[in-house]
Amino acid sequence: MFTAFNALGIIAFSFGDAMLPEIQSTMREPAKKNMYKGVSTAYGIIVMTYWQLAFCGYWAFGNAVQPYIVASLTTPEWTTVMANLFAVIQISGCFQIYCRPTYAYFEERMLSNKTTSSLPIRNHIIRLLFTSIYMALITLIAAAMPFFGDFVAICGAIGFTPLDFVFPVLAYMKAGKAPRDTKIRYSLMILNLAIATWFSVVAVLGCIGAVKFIVDDVKTYKFFHDM
Repeated sequence: MFTAFNALGIIAFSFGDAMLPEIQSTMREPAKKNMYKGVSTAYGIIVMTYWQLAFCGYWAFGNAVQPYIVASLTTPEWTTVMANLFAVIQISGCFQIYCRPTYAYFEERMLSNKTTSSLPIRNHIIRLLFTSIYMALITLIAAAMPFFGDFVAICGAIGFTPLDFVFPVLAYMKAGKAPRDTKIRYSLMILNLAIATWFSVVAVLGCIGAVKFIVDDVKTYKFFHDM
């Protein structure tokens, strides 16, 4: 049962890339039309890639599949190296997208005074130092975590599920233009409430499953156990 709960969090994580606030805030006009295209394309790619890999991995290995599926494969070493290389390339791009809000906050707080604004070279050096230290720290923490799958599940449960499915619905109910027809308006309200409630339950269950597995894994795993 807890395995199923944990899987809900992992599935929710796979939908995170399409709904980052930083991506939405930089969408060119007309934002509504372009956002619809972007989300539809992103979810289509997710279904064709992530879910295909998930189904094939479970079909081949069942419950014994590793959180990082490459670890379950018994293929020539060069294929494993190539898979890890492509993963690094993909993560390098995603890392910058995910960290942009943090970088923007830092720049707003630390580089907004007159002293730094009058010295552009100093600004670049400060940015380079901050981003380098931040990336090194995050990479160190990620490498230290021995339960990657469980961490992904809890991020999906408490982070991406509300971002993807709960908050947008609540925002639409609060600020969206309701149809004039009473029946349609109440039908949409019931549908939105059902979506928000259902995915709130999914978030709670996914969090429970992830915490359960983290507690179990802490007993046997050690930091940097793959290094």
